Amino acid sequence: MSPPAASDTRQALAAALAFRLPFGRQAWRGAQGNWLGVGLGSSIDFQDHRAYAPGDDPRYIHWAAYARTGQLTMKLYRAEVAPLVDIVVDVSESMSFDPAKAARTEQLLAFCVHSADGAGAPVRVHVADGADVRALPLEWVRAGRWRERRPAAARRAGPAAIPGTLPWRPGALKVLVSDLLYPGEPAALLGPLAAGAGVGLVFAPAVADERELAPRGNVELVDCEGGARRRQRVDDDLAERYRTAYRRHFALWAEAARQRGVLLAPVAGEGSLRDALAGEPLRQGLVEHQV
Repeated sequence: MSPPAASDTRQALAAALAFRLPFGRQAWRGAQGNWLGVGLGSSIDFQDHRAYAPGDDPRYIHWAAYARTGQLTMKLYRAEVAPLVDIVVDVSESMSFDPAKAARTEQLLAFCVHSADGAGAPVRVHVADGADVRALPLEWVRAGRWRERRPAAARRAGPAAIPGTLPWRPGALKVLVSDLLYPGEPAALLGPLAAGAGVGLVFAPAVADERELAPRGNVELVDCEGGARRRQRVDDDLAERYRTAYRRHFALWAEAARQRGVLLAPVAGEGSLRDALAGEPLRQGLVEHQV
């Protein structure tokens, strides 16, 4: 596959002028930075109270409130931190089989890295193809050259496998870019995204051609993952069953994500990235407006 066009970078930067990753969604633990943390902090900028928990520093107990209520509460002060950002990109064959989806994937990765950089957030990027999970040097990503530089994974003989153990850091903003075209239950992938506090996000690039079996008659179908080919007659009944199965598949993922508190949204491959993010990703909370 050729390197991404300069237009992909422009699309990512244009989207980043309007939106960012949802850093305002919660308080964070991390390196020193510009976001409200969950620690007690050392500044004099008072923020709020919360209930006392075993192990809290007694110096911050609100004794006056205890005298009034008999309940131990803690004084919270501003602790400025930069959230950790972990990004994993699915690089199974279905992610690059369609040029529009491949371009959208490039744009989403560039947007996420740019958003993290703008927040001063330490960011790591990995690519995953089944059990093959590899770190990407950030300079490759920022230069838009990561696809051509990363070693190619061995071609599979069957369908894409759900990625194995992914390197999510506890308390991080965890971002997965994947079309979710995996067989089986979503729990293996979504469970670790939801674990360890932080926030889990899934951007699912999708294109219209995947939602429909457009041709009719005798066609040759190609398995983009394993390369297998077969002749198949496509009629209206088969096309409708395909549409139903496609909708059911993503409804299953959406419900599994909701149950685990993972934010998931499709990202249309058509149109500009900015317009695509302004749809379901914004409504589902995967991005927020720049302030």
